[in-house]
Amino acid sequence: MNKFLTLLIMLASTCAFAQSNSEDVVYLKSGSVLRGKIQPNNTNTSTQIELLGGSVFVFKQEEIDSVKKECSLKNKLRGIRNNYFRRERGFRNMTEFGIIYGVDLKKENPQPYYYYYNNNIGEDDFGLSLHTVNGYQVWPYLYLGAGVGIDRLISYKQTFSPFYLRLASEFLKKKVTPYVFCDVGYSVMWKKKSDEYYSYQNKGGLYVSCGGGLRIYTQSRASIVLSVAYKRNNSETKWWYTQYNDGTTYDIKRTYQRLVVNVGVTF
Repeated sequence: MNKFLTLLIMLASTCAFAQSNSEDVVYLKSGSVLRGKIQPNNTNTSTQIELLGGSVFVFKQEEIDSVKKECSLKNKLRGIRNNYFRRERGFRNMTEFGIIYGVDLKKENPQPYYYYYNNNIGEDDFGLSLHTVNGYQVWPYLYLGAGVGIDRLISYKQTFSPFYLRLASEFLKKKVTPYVFCDVGYSVMWKKKSDEYYSYQNKGGLYVSCGGGLRIYTQSRASIVLSVAYKRNNSETKWWYTQYNDGTTYDIKRTYQRLVVNVGVTF
């Protein structure tokens, strides 16, 4: 008996919730749609509906295409999905934060036996990335910009500042759209601090990054970008013994190929 009463209460609550979250919807033949509450009417020749703000409209039956009762919560969610701000053209800034990951499987060019051994070969390498891009939305499917950033490779203790041009595109005029981009430029390698034993001279190289993901528009001017990209940095380091410098220098040429997962905000 108690279980039966509990079931009845649950059913009554569900019905009450469904009714409280429902609304009357009048579809007119003209294409207009009005949402509110149908008011009692003594005649069968017209329909009277009261909107949320209190306004009351009366329509003749020949003006009405159909009258339905719909879930107001569903309509609100549909409104959130359909109402968003999208910049078709104009200036646009994007700022991205990323987590870098990669594994170096190749050893660098041969060095004298007394040069320190690189223990990072074949091990996981993580890093952090922070970039900003300023550019112009030429048309809905083409974006041209110039960017600068900082890439910190933790295992190698190397830091790069890429300067590049970006070409990007999105495919759909919807709130959520696929998005692709390609960056090409030059990456400046930060100088490694010399000490009483070793002296360094660093030089950057070609920078390339290509990837894709999703752009999510919101009702504000800001949109969110989630992406995965391939990132490539080239560098060259010359070093020599500080105290016993006889003019001999040693070269280290590296190519860092990494995967980066980005989350960004666009204005």
